[in-house]
Amino acid sequence: MKTVVVGAGVVGMTTAWFLAKRGHQVEVIDRDSGSGLGTSYANGGQISVSQAEPWSNPGAPFKILKWLGREDAPLLFRMRADLNQWSWGLRFLFECLPSRTRHNMLDILRLGIYSRQCLQELRQSEGLEYHQVTKGILQIHTDESEFAAANLRLASLLEYGLDMSVCATDELIRIEPALRQSTLPIVGATYAADDESGCLLYTSDAADE
Repeated sequence: MKTVVVGAGVVGMTTAWFLAKRGHQVEVIDRDSGSGLGTSYANGGQISVSQAEPWSNPGAPFKILKWLGREDAPLLFRMRADLNQWSWGLRFLFECLPSRTRHNMLDILRLGIYSRQCLQELRQSEGLEYHQVTKGILQIHTDESEFAAANLRLASLLEYGLDMSVCATDELIRIEPALRQSTLPIVGATYAADDESGCLLYTSDAADE
């Protein structure tokens, strides 16, 4: 069977690899000139299961209003007289309700844990080396309210399999000694020991396969 995969990032290339191993004739299409040049590159190549909060969350509508008109906004929204866009917007607002946010966050977390496990098993079974870094990911906070919100999210996710902890200053310096010279007003940090990074070269290796 011939199968077309749209997107040559870490998800697309992994999907194509598994399909090819099952006997499919696979073609991968991407708008860029090479693999992994979109989110898998621009997001620092992170496998960050700990970042499970969806864009549609209670704080998102206010942030979007502040970002309107900014081309460098983290979430770019160009308002148009388009019925489909406004229909999508209403559905997005519905998903920003606290109950929907929690439901979606748990789904993202479960999917993330499973996906990372599949990646680790694939790396081991195929002997893949792509400059992967498996030292975990630190999230540093310089705002008290943002740090408090992060702690609340953390408390609600630990029981669902997330391996993450709150770091005191001495632990933070032990994990990343370069922060000893930082002038940032750090109020706290969280550390996801199982998170990884290194997607770009992985997508290239998968393409070669």
